[in-house]
Amino acid sequence: MVEAPPISVPHGEPLPAHARAAAPSRLALPRGADALLLLVVLALAVALLDLLPSSFNVDSWLDLTVGRYIWEAGLPHHNVLTVMAHGAPWVDQQWLSQLFSYLLDRIGGLGLVGLVDVAAMTVGVAIAIAAARRLGARPLSVIVLLPLCLLQVLPSHEVRTQAYALPLASATILLLALDSRRPSRQVYWCLPILLLWSNLHGTAILGVALVGLRALTLLWERRQTLLRDPMQWRRPLMLGLGATLCVLLTPYGTQMISYYRSTSGSGALRHLVSEWQPITALPTLAVPFFILAAILVWSFGRAPENTTSWDKLATLLLAGITIGVLRNALLFGLCALVVGPVSIDGVVGRWRSGKAPERARLNAVLGAAVLVALVAGIAVTLLRPQAQFEFSYQRAPILRVVRHETAGDPSLQVFGDERFADWLLWRDPALAGRVAYDARFELLSPEQMDSLVALFSAAGADWKQAARGDRLLVLDRTATPDAVRGFLAEPGRRVLYDDGTRVVILRAATEAAQG
Repeated sequence: MVEAPPISVPHGEPLPAHARAAAPSRLALPRGADALLLLVVLALAVALLDLLPSSFNVDSWLDLTVGRYIWEAGLPHHNVLTVMAHGAPWVDQQWLSQLFSYLLDRIGGLGLVGLVDVAAMTVGVAIAIAAARRLGARPLSVIVLLPLCLLQVLPSHEVRTQAYALPLASATILLLALDSRRPSRQVYWCLPILLLWSNLHGTAILGVALVGLRALTLLWERRQTLLRDPMQWRRPLMLGLGATLCVLLTPYGTQMISYYRSTSGSGALRHLVSEWQPITALPTLAVPFFILAAILVWSFGRAPENTTSWDKLATLLLAGITIGVLRNALLFGLCALVVGPVSIDGVVGRWRSGKAPERARLNAVLGAAVLVALVAGIAVTLLRPQAQFEFSYQRAPILRVVRHETAGDPSLQVFGDERFADWLLWRDPALAGRVAYDARFELLSPEQMDSLVALFSAAGADWKQAARGDRLLVLDRTATPDAVRGFLAEPGRRVLYDDGTRVVILRAATEAAQG
């Protein structure tokens, strides 16, 4: 593959290596190693489609339930879906993506919801790969880091609104990386991207941080001229202030501040939700993360001229945030996929392979196979029965039992662990206002979250307080074994369903009243 010539400064001298970006080429089908990268992206889509039946989980049902609520009742401001947080202020930051997911379900069912989710994830990775090539990285450098980067992305394959943010995140990183090499007005496209992102998913706050970081590096680069030329302040101020404003341009306005404070600043949330814990809590993700981070830090020192200050700072910022909260590994993986190949490019060396005709024939055969698999995967996904998108523990008999009991007693409240609560709300809209809690833990007070932690572990004398008033229990022995044993030991309880793992218990009214 012939590389594009470097961009030159007005005096004709080439820019330093870290300031070069590959010049855009004419529209053409990818060849050689680029064709292999395209095949990897398509194979990723095939793999994600194959995982779809197990990719619908807690957040999937929450997003669909809230999307239906918005479609029927408008934007929420106070919680009416659950008991523990009933009436609490509700800032639904992800309203647009939830509404979009629900509309997809109305059009094509869960299969279409899953298909669009896979497309968003695949496009996000594809943009990151294309960004690395656009910045001048050789294909081999991309291929070397791609497995480690994908290991940061693939654990987040659950169907959820987060997927819609991936293409926006990759595009933002590309625009900022390009601007750090050769400042251009194109960087202002980050602002409308952030505006959309801020109404789709909470990771927009990280996008704001990346844009703000570019504003700071601009100020540093222009430090010698800031006092002499006031116009030098314009771009960094527009980026920094514009990014901050974008995150507030939602139907909730300044209430977004309290939303981000209640999520990113909540220590109690970490005890309940695994993805808010440090990355060391999940060794299978932590090991490749630290390997990837170590490679990047080493390459920054080994070839500092290959990357800009913004590249290094953005990567280190996302790495540091990911160490504290493992859910951020996804954006770190995308940033590493953009910046990393450029950083290691001089160390890895040039792409070398066999003869071009042999490569072309092999790529053609592999491409045909992957395309056939992709088309087949799309067809199977759209034709798959809706029930196959539910985990095995969410079975029809459980829903029938819950519907029968709640229809017979309108005062009956349901306590389901987080594996069931949102699924029950999605499958039976009549349960709105009768389920104890759902995955929106940010609506709960720290005391309520602590009570849930105590219940799940059956710890303390008053460990049942979170289920006070809840007579119908839907639990999973594998997730909450101690709690299940404790509730089964209550006098007067009735077991309505038990398949050895999942259990539905009807408590005596006196026991439920005590907690």
